[in-house]
Amino acid sequence: MSLSISLMNFVKKMKNRYLENKVTLRRLGAPLLYAYDANTFIRRLRGLHGVPPLGPTDALIIRPCKAIHTFSIDKPIDVIFMNRKGVILKLKTLQPNRVMLCLKSTVVVEMAEGTAERIGLGTGQQFVPDGSRW
Repeated sequence: MSLSISLMNFVKKMKNRYLENKVTLRRLGAPLLYAYDANTFIRRLRGLHGVPPLGPTDALIIRPCKAIHTFSIDKPIDVIFMNRKGVILKLKTLQPNRVMLCLKSTVVVEMAEGTAERIGLGTGQQFVPDGSRW
């Protein structure tokens, strides 16, 4: 019994650590999105399955990353592929059960459908994270 309780506590602690690891994405100094940072193998592996449903100002940063999929995702998502300087190379709304890649990218940002249009994103624009480094 104590083993199962300690295992549950460990899982809860790890999940909270994952959710606390947020990065603010800025454009021209203004904060636009608050993103969960999937910068380890396990976090990248879990992807959107490891975070709560994305709201209008939430996102998931996956780095390093050149390709994503939407298998087992029930709603379309907005996807941004960026280079290491944060310049948007590719921007698209991806339907469920699809694969998308961009070989020149190093960073992918996944957002709720319609978020990119709402905040006026386009290719060639640059995102800057907290700390100004990808």
